[in-house]
Amino acid sequence: MAAPIADRSGSVSRQPAQPPPNERVDASFVLARGRMPAPAEVDAWAGSAASAFSELMARHEQQLSADAAERAAVALKAGLDAFGVGPDGVPAGAPAAAGTYLQLMRRHLEWLGAHPDGYAQIVQRAYRLVLRREAYSPELEYWARQPVLPFALLAACIDDWARRNQPGLTVTSGPAAVNINSPYLVTVRLTPALAAEVRAATGFERPRNPALGYHVLAPGAGRVASVGGIHFVAAGAAGLREE
Repeated sequence: MAAPIADRSGSVSRQPAQPPPNERVDASFVLARGRMPAPAEVDAWAGSAASAFSELMARHEQQLSADAAERAAVALKAGLDAFGVGPDGVPAGAPAAAGTYLQLMRRHLEWLGAHPDGYAQIVQRAYRLVLRREAYSPELEYWARQPVLPFALLAACIDDWARRNQPGLTVTSGPAAVNINSPYLVTVRLTPALAAEVRAATGFERPRNPALGYHVLAPGAGRVASVGGIHFVAAGAAGLREE
């Protein structure tokens, strides 16, 4: 009997079928703060909806530098998405410097890449959340061969693989992929043109082979395929952590 897949439909964030008018602002919040903007923030940023994406990210950095409470919230969200645990469970020695969500996540990924035993624990944590089981040895080896991913993306990849391969007792294999509607992610769909602008403004590499659908803009997602070839930014869903 196949391992059950966790039902996290309550964590699904709004997932538009078409890019919304304020996609620039929404995408900037996901990458700068790891979340969608609150209604009051949507109103406050309405006048910036047509701004260059680099200007939006600079505005986030300025606001975060002046708001200690929001900096702490962003740091907490980055820790949850990278490690799948609250602040008490973050590994000793993991980076804790201030910054945007994107900056913090990149530092966390560097740390995980330098600590393979710690990364294996993150992989196990993601399997327990999504499939309610431990990762098999071949699966640990599979993920060790792939570029390091944060907990949130691991959960989304495992969920996509499980949905495509159930029922059965197979092990995770094949290209890693995520769906824009993953219950483990908060996402904003982008046009190809805006995706290119976001990449240029935030330092994401261009896909080496766009035909393979490497269109997910999230820390660590350079070799993760987007189901359907959709361009989108992503962070972990609200409250995402091992249960």
